[in-house]
Amino acid sequence: MGKNRKNIRQWYKDLSFRKKFLSISLGVCILPVFLIQVFFSEISIRSMNRQIDELTRNNLMQISKEFSLKLESYTDIVYQAYLDRELTRSLAQYHRASKREQASLYFVINERMKQYAESKGEIRCISLVCKTGESITYDSETGSALDNLWKDYSDLRLTVPYRMTAGKNEVVLVPTQRFAKNGKEEKIFFIGKELYDAENLEEGAVATFIMGIYESELEGICNGKKGSLKQGNSTNFITDAGGKIISFPDESYIGKSLPMGKDALGFIRDIEMFSGWNLDSIYYQDPETGWIFHNVYDGNYIMKDVKNIQNIYAGLLALDVLVVFLFINSINHYFMTYLSKIMDAIHQMEQGNLNVRLEVDRKDEFGRIGENFNQMATEVKNLVQEVTEISEKKNQAEIKALESQINPHFLYNTLDAINWMAVKRDEYEISKMISGLGMILRYSMNQSNQMVAIYEMEEWLQSYVSLYQLRYGNSFEFKIHVEEEVKELRMYKLLLQPILENAILHGIRDMEGGLLRIDIGMAEQPGKIHVAIEDNGVGMDEEKIRFYNQRDVEWTGEKGIGLANVFERIELYYGKEGSWHISSMEGVGTIVELLIPILAEKATV
Repeated sequence: MGKNRKNIRQWYKDLSFRKKFLSISLGVCILPVFLIQVFFSEISIRSMNRQIDELTRNNLMQISKEFSLKLESYTDIVYQAYLDRELTRSLAQYHRASKREQASLYFVINERMKQYAESKGEIRCISLVCKTGESITYDSETGSALDNLWKDYSDLRLTVPYRMTAGKNEVVLVPTQRFAKNGKEEKIFFIGKELYDAENLEEGAVATFIMGIYESELEGICNGKKGSLKQGNSTNFITDAGGKIISFPDESYIGKSLPMGKDALGFIRDIEMFSGWNLDSIYYQDPETGWIFHNVYDGNYIMKDVKNIQNIYAGLLALDVLVVFLFINSINHYFMTYLSKIMDAIHQMEQGNLNVRLEVDRKDEFGRIGENFNQMATEVKNLVQEVTEISEKKNQAEIKALESQINPHFLYNTLDAINWMAVKRDEYEISKMISGLGMILRYSMNQSNQMVAIYEMEEWLQSYVSLYQLRYGNSFEFKIHVEEEVKELRMYKLLLQPILENAILHGIRDMEGGLLRIDIGMAEQPGKIHVAIEDNGVGMDEEKIRFYNQRDVEWTGEKGIGLANVFERIELYYGKEGSWHISSMEGVGTIVELLIPILAEKATV
């Protein structure tokens, strides 16, 4: 995450001034307006949704109250029958009467039921179901006791309305049931109650009173005209507490139950009649009946006024963005005109035109930049002239340096002459020393900071140390070991010489049995050479060891041909890739270890 933020910051830094200015200006001017627009739109939508929910719930409560009043009128009929002594007495006698008397009582009972059924036009039929299975039904649609809603049922005790009502000493509301009659389907809901003979309560209910009412009455209460959708954008329907559909605009769903795991909203989303709606719903459960009154509405239609207002705001926002963009762009063009002049002048300087100058006619920050640029251009021009003069002087100095090489050549020739004189006089030790000295001078004085193959350095070190051995009467022994795999790798030619000289002069010069050893090979770290220079001399004290082993130390006063010179050159040549370490003990000896990066795989010829 931190790396991504760094990349984004770098990307923004790399943008041109024009793009930065435009992005910042647009962000400062437009972003607040946009956020305010979104904020107030969200508030408006939430407020509208709350109002819609409140109005819809109030409407459902009103429908529930209307239904309760309607149900109350039906319940009154039930209680009238319950308190009808003539009806209950006739039913009680009906069970004990002869067949002839039953026929007479049947007519009396049927007439009473006809009076109740025709008291309201929406009552389809009234049935009295006895415990013995006998039933008396009056059907207001057929006007017949035989051709009625239940003619296909041999025993009404098996029907849902009876089973829900029997055994309960209260008025029972039975959800809508579906009936097939004469090739069409009818939807009827029922109200039932058990009837008792007040004079013979101990005998129990004399019959179960079941009144069937057209479901269209429920639909009329919910949505007005049968199957209509109010204002084309919402509709209401009823389910019982168990999810069974009691009333619905599409009659084919009446009597069905909501699918398992789906609420009312999930159910109606699958219905084709609501396709194209942005559906939402709200419900209210009647505390008395337990029935649930649902409202389904099209959110797009309800929110269309809010959407229109949002579109107006969006148009105003777009106009505002356009005006602000044009204004910012004009300001940006004003600044970029002079900035382009500055960039053009810089480009000309890059191409070598040191006489370019800006015309400064303003006192703002751009004017100050122009003045500073002109001053800088003048200074650069003067500096280039100085560098040119110094370069010419350097060339002259190099010529003089070439001329001064005569002196080293004169020295080499002189040493060569002395060498031949020593040979003629059989002074071979002197001749050996002069030859070694000549070779050392040539190796040392020819570009001392160049890189050479390690095998060349090995030969030179042999000659260099042999002179010291001759000088000190072979008082110490010298050994050098170079691994084959590093012999053709390259190192700076005089890097090790000061360490050897320091070991000889300050370690083993004045002792018998001295030993100086060099080991050069590949380091354990990949891509590095390991050099170990060891002597068995007098050693170094701890303070000096700590001083030389420091990495970040100023070598002031310690420069020369000693150890400080070597370590400083390692720092200059190799940076942090090169390293050194000194181990020493007084009276035992010293080991200097170097780790040198491989800068070239092979020596070039």
